[in-house]
This record gives sequence, structure tokens and C-alpha cells, in this order.
Amino acid sequence: MAQSFISSQLSLNGIDITNALIIIDSSDHEGIHIAASHLSEDFKRATGTANAVVSKSNNSQSIPTAIIIGSLDRSTTIQHLVSDGKLNATSVQGKWETFTTTIINNGFNSTSIGNNTSIQRALVIAGSDKRGTIFGIYTLSEQIGVSPWYWWADVPTPRVAKLYARDVTTMNGPPSVKYRGIFLNDEAPSLTGWAREKFGGYNKEFYEHVFELLLRLKANFMWPAMWSGYPHPTAFFVDDPENRKLADKMGVVVGTSHHEPMQRAMNEWFFAPYNQPDGSWSWSKNKVKITQYFDEGASRAKPYESYITLGMRGGSDGKIDAADPKATLGEILKVQRGIIREKYGAEDKPMQLLALYKEVQEYWEDGLEVPEDITLLFADDNFGSIRRLPTAEEAKRKGRAGIYYHLEYVGSPRSYKWLNSNSLGRVWQQLRYAYQRQADQIWVFNVGDLKPMEVPISFAMGMAWDVEAFEEPEAIPRFLGSMLERQFGERVARNIGGLLMEYNRLMALRKHEHIEPSTFSLLNYREADIVLANWTSLLERAEKLHENAGSEQRPALFQLVLHSIKASYINTALRITQARNRQYAQQRRNSANTFAKEALELFDRDFDLQEEYHGLLNGRWNHIMRQPHYGYTNTWHAPSRDMIDGLAYVQTRSESNPIVGFMGTWAINEESDRTHPSRRDLVPGVTMQPMERYGEDKRWFEIFSRGTKAFTWTVSANVSWIKIEPAQGTIATDDKDARAEVGIDWANVPDGFDKEVLISVRSDAGDFEQLHLNVSNRRVPDTFTGFVESNRYVSIEAAHFRSKPEGYEILPYTGRTESGSVSLSHPRSESVDNIPFLEYPVFIFGSGKRKAVITLNFTMTLDTDPTRPMSYDLAIDELQPTRHRLVPEPSTAGELPSGWSGSVMNGVWGRQHDVEMEGGNAHEIKIRLREENMILEKVIVDLGGLRESYLGPPESRFVGEKLKFGEVEIGSGTGE
Repeated sequence: MAQSFISSQLSLNGIDITNALIIIDSSDHEGIHIAASHLSEDFKRATGTANAVVSKSNNSQSIPTAIIIGSLDRSTTIQHLVSDGKLNATSVQGKWETFTTTIINNGFNSTSIGNNTSIQRALVIAGSDKRGTIFGIYTLSEQIGVSPWYWWADVPTPRVAKLYARDVTTMNGPPSVKYRGIFLNDEAPSLTGWAREKFGGYNKEFYEHVFELLLRLKANFMWPAMWSGYPHPTAFFVDDPENRKLADKMGVVVGTSHHEPMQRAMNEWFFAPYNQPDGSWSWSKNKVKITQYFDEGASRAKPYESYITLGMRGGSDGKIDAADPKATLGEILKVQRGIIREKYGAEDKPMQLLALYKEVQEYWEDGLEVPEDITLLFADDNFGSIRRLPTAEEAKRKGRAGIYYHLEYVGSPRSYKWLNSNSLGRVWQQLRYAYQRQADQIWVFNVGDLKPMEVPISFAMGMAWDVEAFEEPEAIPRFLGSMLERQFGERVARNIGGLLMEYNRLMALRKHEHIEPSTFSLLNYREADIVLANWTSLLERAEKLHENAGSEQRPALFQLVLHSIKASYINTALRITQARNRQYAQQRRNSANTFAKEALELFDRDFDLQEEYHGLLNGRWNHIMRQPHYGYTNTWHAPSRDMIDGLAYVQTRSESNPIVGFMGTWAINEESDRTHPSRRDLVPGVTMQPMERYGEDKRWFEIFSRGTKAFTWTVSANVSWIKIEPAQGTIATDDKDARAEVGIDWANVPDGFDKEVLISVRSDAGDFEQLHLNVSNRRVPDTFTGFVESNRYVSIEAAHFRSKPEGYEILPYTGRTESGSVSLSHPRSESVDNIPFLEYPVFIFGSGKRKAVITLNFTMTLDTDPTRPMSYDLAIDELQPTRHRLVPEPSTAGELPSGWSGSVMNGVWGRQHDVEMEGGNAHEIKIRLREENMILEKVIVDLGGLRESYLGPPESRFVGEKLKFGEVEIGSGTGE
């Protein structure tokens, strides 16, 4: 994080810079002049008056206050200040993209600005190089209150009367990651439609805003848009010849994506003068023309600062077309290096990278020879799990290593490109781990349509600039707080921060496009109800915040906060409503039709929200939310148009079969609609899940209509300590159903009670049903402290271990549970056998040996070191631990492991282990993680009662002495 050197209050020896003259040498880099002009405009945004910019004056003058800006290599003013002893630049001299700020309070002459020019006071920003100076300028802009996203997010800059520079000397940089930037990808129809409407396409007018945003975020690198889709394929270098020149002037290094070699946009292959047809991008078939294509790309790039992508993939970003792809790729690399030697005079100039993307990683693992100076760009699995990081030997390479990381993706098993669906906790853990493994040369992020990814882009660029400031998990809410305070002010920021942290947690459950009607269980653990309730509560808070905000702030709040939350709520509500419609139609409920109508209404609300976004500020962001997100069928590709299917309707004008009756009841088992009343072999149809002292506080069942007449219903139980609310009601034919909650007054349940009780439901139409509920009042010993079996399972959130052993850390914002997850501390230890075990105390009822299945849920990660696959040790009590590999070994080195496609959509690896546990006893489940990239989320012991659900059962009851896990206390301290 940049040190603060600007304040709204005058401090001792500080200076007022409100109307200070901005001074830059005419000989300094053009990008610095461009940034200085932006700074002048930023002062106008903050104070209402633009600060004048001057680079040379022939007049004698006395300047009361100045902001002097310059690079050490070009600015004579900065150089004179150093030689005169006014500025100490030793802290930045010779460093990469570093700047220092200081105040000079004693007057001095500046002949480099003009003859006999005197300056009384000055804030000096001196950069080690061109971009170091530019980052210093934009840091000043940020500290006077201008958000890096001011243009893209319509963020109003808070007005201040005065701005003061503090009398402190700061030094910022060098950055943690040398090259840091984004990849505009999969940009049609949204970003492309918007760019064409507002700028006429991907021209310099468009990219000027992108470059400015990047530099304000202290990024320095970009892979430009390259979508090949009809009717508007894009090619940065030829869409507008000024694109490349502008990037170089402003200070942005341009490369080409992982499958666009030698500074050629892939679409250029199909443009004049090449006009090559599909299928012609084949080295074995078209070597001469492709070599010419490479040669022209290198020649065109020579005048500019570049990071050249080497290698070659097949057409449409597929596998290379060759009988021996590894040997063919090796030949291509030699040809490309020869071209670079010819154009640049040496093979290792300019910077070059090889993207080890998908099958290219397999070739590297299989011994592909890559010159030492070429950067190895490792990739994630397209869904946020890094596939490979440098080994100790690979980290020694001259070209070092970097990562290509996806914040959106088009591909298998299913695309995600609509809204931001990235959990910052997960991004944080993977980026921090990559840096610790010395993948620090280049980070490039696939950001799709750019604008929807404001939060994760800002977060990733912040980490890339100063990863040490993000060492602890609390850096996540701290980052959001500072970002939001800068954009909305302290008071509003506090409220927004909580909203975005909750959004971040819910995003960890599953990506929007991956949610189906069948995802969240309607039947078990109130899963669908809880997930939807969380989104509903979050939406209510967001709507209230938006309603109470000032008119200037509402557009930015809508784009950044309300739209994302509301769209996510609608997405989740629609899927759960579809599930209810299908389930209820199977039971012939009248309400099935109501939910069908609600599903269609939600589907329309989704598009209404899109239109609201596109109409915002007179259509300023038209097209940006056009990505279709409903209607995936048998392909990973996003549909061309939103569609929902599978709605079911019941003929509510007809009577139900008399044997079934008007009234239906439903607990958990969907078979309960078969007949009425249930008896003999049909009893399971209306058998509720058991209730136990240490289990869930309440169960529920529903009463519904499947006839043409209204009826009144009543409920009673055959024991007095069963409490049912409500106990009666009326259902009209067009009403929704009634839900009755069943609770137990445990103080009046006999000790040791373990029997079935009956709940009777009657209607005034003569309908009758009995629900069967087993109640168990077993107790654990008073001396036990830990998690207790209930309903034949124990569920524990992994962060709730007995006591925190050395070597572990809790990641409160990573994973799908509310308490977070647990991982090994960093840096990774070589003595893994000395790592202690995590211990989870459980109590199992019954007697004798009981068979159990222990499921360990780990946040989705992959092996990143072929010499050290991730593994863990599992033990019960004092038994000898067994060792298990987390990720299955791929059939071929570099391939994704089996089971990946399902696990990547779920966000977890689930690993099951068959064990035996003695009933009627306390046990310790012990788990030892052996690699840092392992993130344990949940421990589930299934003793035969686990029911199907997406997230698994909620955490079991903890009894005994209160224990503190991280910052959270669990347990009542009463033994109950």
C-alpha cells in the first residue's frame, strides 16, 4: 500500500498544494506529460480548479508553491535537485518502477524551468524511470480523492476546499511483480457492442481509457482484445494503427495472448494481405507463410517496448496440428528465436514468454527445451486453481516465471463470463502462494468484459504491486475498505464493505452459470432455504443503502454493488423456484403453477435488471451486461440467447383422485403423494428426519392443496412436548402452501426416550394424514467437550479444531463455510513429518464397532510441483495414521486429474475414507496437511444418516467447555 503523503489538514512543515503549479521538464518522457495532464484534471475534480502545468518558461518568475515531477533519467530539474543536495534519490536510483516523494520548504532556483525562476516550496515526485514517475503521479491523484476507476465506474470525486502535502519522505516500489496486467478476452457481445457504439470499435479512443485505468492501478501490461467471433473480429495492431503507438507513449507494455505468437493478433491471419482460410494455421502444412507472418510481427514490434509471446497452438486456441507436437513446438521456438536474433541483434531481446497453457504444459513436463531467458508463464485451470508453479530449479531461470490467471473463462466444463463470480479469499490464497513460489515475473489476468471485474482487477493489481501488504487474510476486508472509502467516503464505505464481504462469501458457493435447479437441496438441511435467505437479506441491505445514498453516488453504487447482488439473488431465486415447480408438480400441488409463474417473472426480472443497467446515465453502459447466462445444454459454450426450460404445470381445474384427497402433506420424502393416509409399506413416505437433543432445533413439513376447494387444516401430536407452529390454517385453491415447524420441549422429554411419535394432520374436508417422527433423547457424558453425533452424522467446519497447533493458519474468507478454512502457514516447510495434527473431538452414540465414512472437503486446488504432490495423513484416536494423495495422479504429466470437471464446478475436492469407530465413546479425528496449497474446509463423519445435499449438513452441535477458534467462540459452556 502506498504511504500517505497528502492530507486535507495542514500539518507541521506541510504545504498547501491546492493551486500549486505542476512543473515537468519538456525533455521528460511523453507518458509523464500525459499523466501530468490527467493530474491537472484530477485537481479540478477534487477542488473545482485545475492546477496549471508548465514544462518551460522564458520569463523570470517567482513560484510560491509547485509540484515538481520528473524521472531521474530524463528530468534535468530532478537531476539538479539531486546534485544541489535538495533531493536524496539514492532510495530509488536504479530501481524498477519506483518513486519517492519529499517536500522542499526552502526556496531554490530552477534554471531548467526558466531563467531566474525561483520556487519557494515544492512537493517533489521523483521516479526511478518512466513508469515509476507515472505511478507517483497517479498515486498523488488517488490520495487527493480520485478513484482509479473514476471514469469506468462513474465514481464522484469528493470535493475538498484545501489539499496539503505532508512533510514526509516516502518511497514506493519496486513492485512485487515486475509485469502486471490484464487480458481483454471473450469480449463479445458485451464489451465489443459497447466499444463499437461509443468509440466505433477497439481504437485508440477506447484504449486510451484502458491504458489510463491500468496505470492508475499501477499495472504496466496488457494483452489486447482478440475475439474472433463474427461479425466483428478484433486485432489490436490493425484495428487502429495508433493503438500500439499510444500504448508505448503512455507506458503500457503490450503483448499478445497465450496463443497469439510474435506480436500478431490471431485474426490478422484471416485479414489482408494474408486472407488465410480456416485450417491453414498449421506449421506442418504452411511453414513458409507462417514464418513470414512471425517475421513481420517481430519487425513491427521492434520500435516499442514489448513482451513477445513465443510458441504456437492450433487454430481456435486448440491443440497444435502436428504428428509430434512437442518436437514441432521445439522447431517453432528455434525459428522464432532466429527471427528475434535477426531483428534485435540478440535472441534474448526483447522480453519473451512461453505460455504453458493446457497441453503446452505437458510438453514442458515431457522435456521441451526452452531457452533460459524465456519466461515460463504457468496457467491456472481456467477456474482459479493454478496448475503448476516453478520448482526450486526452475525458479533459478534467467527469465523467471509468471502466471496466467482467469477471472472469467469460455470453455469446459462450463463458461462463466457474466458477472464477477470470484471469491477474493480464493484469489488471495492462490496469488500469495504463487508469489511465495517465485512466480513473480509477470501476472496477467483474463478479465473478459473488464467493467464487471472492477473489484477482482483492483485486488489483483494491488497484490501484484505490494504483495507483502496482503500477507494476512485481513488484508481482504482492509483492501475493500480502503477502495470503497476512496470512492464513496468513510460512512458509506463501512456499509458497502460488509455487503461486498458477504457477496464474496456467497460467491464461493458456486459460480452463477453453474447453478442449476437441482444444485441446492429442497429436501435436506434447509439448504435451498438458507442459501436463498442469505441472498434475500443481502439484497434488502443493498437496496436500502442504494435508496439512502445521494443522487451522485447512486449510479456507482448500482453498478458496483446493487446490480451484482440483485442479479445474483434473481439467479439463485430462479433456480430454486424452478426446482420447487418441478418437485411440487410431481406431488400434484396446486402451488406448482404459482411457482411456474414466479419462475417466468424472475426470468423477466433478470432482463429488466439488464435493461436498467443499460439505461443508466442515458445509456452510458449499453451492452455491457449482454452476456447470456441461462440455457446451457450439452455444451460448455454460453448460449446465444437466455432460455429456461422444464417448467411443469398441474391441471388445477380437475379433482384429485379420491384415494389421495384434497390435502397433501410433505415432510422430506417426495414419495408421500402416492396415497392417503400412509400405512404399512407406505410409512416411509411421510417419515420425517429424526429429532435428537443434539440435532437441529426444528423440523418442518408442508400442507398443500391438490384439489379444487379450499379447506381448513389442524395439526396435533400424540405427546404434549411436541410443539407445532402454526397448528392450524386455511388453504385456498390458489394459495401457496403452509409450512409447519416442529420443535421439542426437551426439558419434558423422558431421559433415554427413543421412540416414534405421531403427528396427525386433518382437514375439514375429511382428509387425514399421519407423519412419523422418531425422537431420541440420548445424552453425552458431562465430561465430554466436542461435536456430537446426531441423525447418524457429525459435521465440523475445519477451522474449528481443538486447539491451534504450530504451522497452521485459519483462512476466514476462503472456502464455502462461514468460518473459512484452514491451511498450513507459509513459507512451506521441508520437514513435513514434524507438522502436528489438527484434532477434532467427536462423540459417537451406540455400542460396538460402527462403520463410518469420513469425508474431507478441500477447497479446489491442484498439485503445482510434480516432485511434491499434495497429501495428508488421517488417524482416529491413537491408531496409526494413513497417508492419502489429495489430487489423483494424471495419466499424463501436465494433464488435469480425473474428477476435475465435477470438482471444479463444486469448488471442492471431496475425499472419502471408510473407518470403524467404537459406539458410545469419544474419539479424536486427526488430520495432518503436508503441503501449503491444501485448504481444508469441512470434516463429515457419516454413520449411515447423511442425506444428499450440495454443501453438506450444517455444523453439528458443540457441547462442553467453550473453545475459541481464531476469533470465534463456539459451544455453550453448559454441556448442552
